[in-house]
Amino acid sequence: MAFMNSEAENQQFLPPFAGSFVKYYFGNGNNCCHVDAVHAASPQADRFTGQIVAGIMANTCCAGIISTVSRTVADLNRPPGPANQAAVAEYRAVIRDILKNLNILTGTGDKLLAPYLHLGLHGMKDLHYGPLSMEVGTIHGHTCSLKIRKWFGETLKEKTKEIFPEVKIVFDQHWVGNPSLAAHRWGDSRRYPGYGRNYNAFQIEISRTLREKHQQEIISIFSSIVEQFKEFKEFEAFDKEFQA
Repeated sequence: MAFMNSEAENQQFLPPFAGSFVKYYFGNGNNCCHVDAVHAASPQADRFTGQIVAGIMANTCCAGIISTVSRTVADLNRPPGPANQAAVAEYRAVIRDILKNLNILTGTGDKLLAPYLHLGLHGMKDLHYGPLSMEVGTIHGHTCSLKIRKWFGETLKEKTKEIFPEVKIVFDQHWVGNPSLAAHRWGDSRRYPGYGRNYNAFQIEISRTLREKHQQEIISIFSSIVEQFKEFKEFEAFDKEFQA
């Protein structure tokens, strides 16, 4: 399935909720997924990532988060520290609210009962792999299960070949992902223990040319992946301590 909304339709989709650091949308409850653009705000923005995320939300009605604070003030793609603690806390609270809205947390509310997909969209310069390129980072498999990493890689290549075959895709070479992405799966403290093996996150770096001149194709590729994730039924069994 190809999605091709107009640029005007994508820009008209505005997340209805806003905090101090992010704006967000809970989705219609039919997708165990969210997309986000945590470096969407200037200065030093990953330009056009906010518009791409809005386009995916408009196409699929999946949940989404778009930053309203610059990384120069508070970087949401880093572990919490003195400069970004409040912003990261809000970002993580919104993720938790999305999961609660989907009703896929255990009775204790600490682990996921179903596979969940988190697509983090970022921007890279054209010089890394060329003007038509994307790099997917999983910290070499640390942010997702092996099964879903395989599924995601195959599905991304398949959809890209259908929609925009000229795009080059690489995995875990230079932009492998920040440790804060793995924290959603494994945790980084007692206060943030993570959601367990069913949380699957991908950091997706998109070249400047693709973001600026081929937004509709990129939106269509990732919208198709979000929709196809509904069909993914296999997920890794919990360890005993993760059982509800």
